[in-house]
Amino acid sequence: MCYRVVERYSVCRCLYYQHSIDMCAAANQQGHRVQEKTILVGYLCSQHSDRDDSQASSSYGGYSDSGYASRDSQRHSSSRHRR
Repeated sequence: MCYRVVERYSVCRCLYYQHSIDMCAAANQQGHRVQEKTILVGYLCSQHSDRDDSQASSSYGGYSDSGYASRDSQRHSSSRHRR
């Protein structure tokens, strides 16, 4: 089976990156399909994270920011390491 790996943001599901197809021996034969595997990355894309935080959390089911690849995580983590 041929596979395509697609990376999507975990909350808004916008496309982060689409990899090329990993072809198998049956590629290009009639009826053969490509199976898509999705990997969730980050939190929200830049288009969705630019919203007001209260508006964004209500639009996406009240998820709280995981801190992974978010715009606020760098600001908070850098202030913790200052002396």
